Amino acid sequence: MMPFRNNGHLTDRQNNFNYCLSSTRMAVKRAIGSLKMRFRILLDCLPLTDTKKVPEFILACCVLHNICLLQNDEMPIDVQFRHDEEVDHIIHGNAIELGKQKRITIMNALQMKI
Repeated sequence: MMPFRNNGHLTDRQNNFNYCLSSTRMAVKRAIGSLKMRFRILLDCLPLTDTKKVPEFILACCVLHNICLLQNDEMPIDVQFRHDEEVDHIIHGNAIELGKQKRITIMNALQMKI
């Protein structure tokens, strides 16, 4: 999901969408970073030949991580996260317009936070 480009003329709703998107993106990055610190195998290629099993593998890591937290087996996390502006995009036909329509739908549904 792409933020609205800030050309100095964004509406309050567009600014709110960008804020919520950025906050959510950072929360996801922190969660993935926590998993990568606990399960170092996630830093490299997964030892799976069937790509259909990748989501199950990651879900298993999430479950095990939560069990560790419930057992107070916390790891100190010394990872610094940075805000990446670069996002890889794959463009197919109408994908850009469909993405823009979805973004507007989400923007209108969001509760104002700023």
